[in-house]
Amino acid sequence: MKEGGQNGLGVHDGPVKADASSAGSAGSTLSIQPIYPEIAANGALALITVACSLLDRQIASLEKAFVEEGGFTERLYRVRTAERAKDRR
Repeated sequence: MKEGGQNGLGVHDGPVKADASSAGSAGSTLSIQPIYPEIAANGALALITVACSLLDRQIASLEKAFVEEGGFTERLYRVRTAERAKDRR
């Protein structure tokens, strides 16, 4: 397994692990290096949670509108009968 750095395309492929000689005075911060796949997964989970919450709100709103105003066919019937009544006047 490769230990980070650049791949053959010149693209950085993850965190670079430092050895003791390059650590210098920053030796205590080596254990705090970010783990990019975990950060990406947490970000994706947060976005999924927000999307699910928004969809729940939309479904609740559509349910309320359906109960109060009826479905498409019922609303279409009301509009058509109103137009017919207007034309007869």
